[in-house]
Amino acid sequence: MPFLHTARLPALALLGLAMPALPAMAQSPSTTESIVESMRTLSGKQKARPSGAKGQCFTARFTPTPEARALTKSAAFAKESAAIVRFSVGGGNPKVADATKTVNRGLSLRIDPNGPGQSEFVMVNAPVNFVKSPEQMLAFLQARLPGADGKPDAARIKAFTDANPETTNQGKFLAGRPVPASWVGVSYWAIHPYTFTNAQGAKQVVKFRFAPQGGEAGLTDDEAKAKPADFLAAELTGRIAAKQPAGFDVLAVLGTAEDAKLPATQQWPDEDKRPSVRVATLTIAGLEKNETCDGQFFDPTNLADGLAGPTDDPLFTQRQPAYAISITQRF
Repeated sequence: MPFLHTARLPALALLGLAMPALPAMAQSPSTTESIVESMRTLSGKQKARPSGAKGQCFTARFTPTPEARALTKSAAFAKESAAIVRFSVGGGNPKVADATKTVNRGLSLRIDPNGPGQSEFVMVNAPVNFVKSPEQMLAFLQARLPGADGKPDAARIKAFTDANPETTNQGKFLAGRPVPASWVGVSYWAIHPYTFTNAQGAKQVVKFRFAPQGGEAGLTDDEAKAKPADFLAAELTGRIAAKQPAGFDVLAVLGTAEDAKLPATQQWPDEDKRPSVRVATLTIAGLEKNETCDGQFFDPTNLADGLAGPTDDPLFTQRQPAYAISITQRF
């Protein structure tokens, strides 16, 4: 786990977070710390998340299917449980317009909070990430930091992009699709590969996709321009009140050990044609106060036994320490 400055440790303790062990000789900020600081600089160092700053918390129900038990022994998939969901609009601007096309939409999920099945996911509405490693993320952010004139250097950004063309994959995917008309009208992916282990010890590599039960719902450019800046929360609460579809089929796309070696910026070969198993449904139940989601971070490395993320991918494993740093700077 990357080094956290000791000045931050009391804040972590007050928030009830685990205290990381410090290395004996740590003289400079880690890559993880530098990533968080760069994100905060680009977002104006506001007292908010440096990514997905704008969002809304909801209550939900997570209902596993019988098919899930053949794949995993995880308590998260053993029975129906309560869940907490935070939907977000990407970027570090808490006032970004909901119809902004150039940012992603996020879904953070905590299954069975404080129970034996507690498992957490951080997802986006694209099947790939915008970077493949913490080092590439830091370089991506630093290329966009403002210069002495307070503006980013377009030539510097272009040079980085030319040297790292895979960092455009997520943006191209989002640009090729309409602006989401609803937080529950778009698919979300967990991006990283996961491994299910069942009661017999058999393992299966999967990639999670949450498919909207009411189908994809997009806006034309004219419809997007006409939308108020904050329409998504109202749209979803209205949908719930009207008993319209407000949930997802949780699909486990079946993969292999070779698929798991691919970088997060790349889809699996023929991923859209792969067989998948519906392992659960996620039903959004109602509005929840944002303090429920903001008081602690969603930790995608926190998974009930029988479900595991990639232990050899620092882009996945360093999320927890990055979020631990970030949460101390929100208030």
